[in-house]
Amino acid sequence: MMRAALLLGAFLVSATGCAHVAPYDREYLAGTCMDTSRERGAMAFQSHVHDAREGATGGHGSTGGGCGCN
Repeated sequence: MMRAALLLGAFLVSATGCAHVAPYDREYLAGTCMDTSRERGAMAFQSHVHDAREGATGGHGSTGGGCGCN
């Protein structure tokens, strides 16, 4: 009885992750904001912008001058 309850629970948990996506909605899932491989570059750019605006290094390995000329 316990095994059947665990099996049913596992099935219900795994079934909740499935969803049907209409073809015209797939363009939103394929957008650049959903691409996780670009996050590292975006974070490095944001760090550089922050360092340039604050005029100090943020400990991220970039130099800061305050004028944005780096």
